[in-house]
Amino acid sequence: MSCPYQESDDGPLEGPVDLSRLTEREKQVLLLLGGGPSNHELSRRLRISERTVKAHISHILIKIGQSTRLQAAMVSALHHHQLCSSPNCRWSLAAGPAPHDASLA
Repeated sequence: MSCPYQESDDGPLEGPVDLSRLTEREKQVLLLLGGGPSNHELSRRLRISERTVKAHISHILIKIGQSTRLQAAMVSALHHHQLCSSPNCRWSLAAGPAPHDASLA
């Protein structure tokens, strides 16, 4: 099967992603967004209002040049190693590959 992106100019993400413009809090929100939580869950975990969560997500989308929450979540997953500063992060590239789940095979 050929890649469907080869037949169009659209790819899974639009253009290069510049994470350097994000504040530390925006990086934190983006990291959490990669796990798929709702705005309510993000507000609970970060101890901020849902309105503030929505504002952060809006600013993140503008700064990283994406148009949807899903695209931001993809950026979070693809660039986790740039966003996360924890040396013990189990999702970090430095930690090596994630353990294989035999139930998925």
